Amino acid sequence: MWQENQVLKKAMDEWERVSQDPEVLLAYEARRKALLDEKSALKRAERKGIIKVALGMIQKGIDEETIFELTGLTKEEIQELRRQ
Repeated sequence: MWQENQVLKKAMDEWERVSQDPEVLLAYEARRKALLDEKSALKRAERKGIIKVALGMIQKGIDEETIFELTGLTKEEIQELRRQ
């Protein structure tokens, strides 16, 4: 427990020191934004892949319940894909 507190204190002290430097803060924010953008791009790609799989399942005549269970898409989303 004592070591965990020391690590936390050291991290907080380092953040306090770093947060006083505008250049470091700008670099931190730029990196944070880049990571969020990357995460967003990955989510979009994952969603696109899931939709592609669901469309393939629809074309194969797989029932809505199975598509729902395997893809996580809502039943409304599946119905919308069927109309396409």
